[in-house]
Amino acid sequence: MERTLSLRDARRLDARAPLPLDAASPIAIKRDVHDFEIAADAAGFARAFKDVVIDPEIMFGLIRVRRPEARAGRDFAIGERFQGCFSLERALLGALERGGFGRAKRAAAVLCARPAIARAITWIEDAMLSDYAEIEELDLEPAPGSPYRLRYRYLDGTPIAGSSVFSVEPAGAKRCRVRQIFEYQEVNAIALGTFQRFGLKFHDQVVHMQIHEAAARLGAEVLRSTIPVEYARMVH
Repeated sequence: MERTLSLRDARRLDARAPLPLDAASPIAIKRDVHDFEIAADAAGFARAFKDVVIDPEIMFGLIRVRRPEARAGRDFAIGERFQGCFSLERALLGALERGGFGRAKRAAAVLCARPAIARAITWIEDAMLSDYAEIEELDLEPAPGSPYRLRYRYLDGTPIAGSSVFSVEPAGAKRCRVRQIFEYQEVNAIALGTFQRFGLKFHDQVVHMQIHEAAARLGAEVLRSTIPVEYARMVH
């Protein structure tokens, strides 16, 4: 999987339309909310979290955030678009390794490296295993009493409509509270089935990893989390 978007992919991303929630749809609008308490001040944690999500070298389990090459590693900006891509190759090789199929894993790695196979994998990842999003709100210098905030909405090509919001606010001396609100609605029956089986779990795993990686960069402890421990076990 490439770390950045090609010029052609970036142009396609720019052409994607937002996916608004539809109250008239037979598929329900859902809201997934998680809270974390971190042993760090809000400003320091917000900076560390920002550094984590823009790091082009990081994969969150099986997910990589892909941006145009010119934007890689730079701060996000309002209106900027990005892709969250599930690595089919990494999932396959990881499953073979966990199953003890070392020889099959090596053979699969060779196959995945072939240009034609690599292109097919990339097509599947882009067409069926990716989220596309646009930054709607970004406040890293909030007014006193207001939280640090990041909000992005989902775009055409994503199996869900809706948005994700991260907020960071003080919770006492050298403490902060992070809240993640995920409001979503599957775009069709196929997305409904697959997202409820494993998509939501992958989403929560990514959130867990982002929060814990930001805390680790500060040497801070995550004191409380509403994401179950089972969801926090990333698949490599």
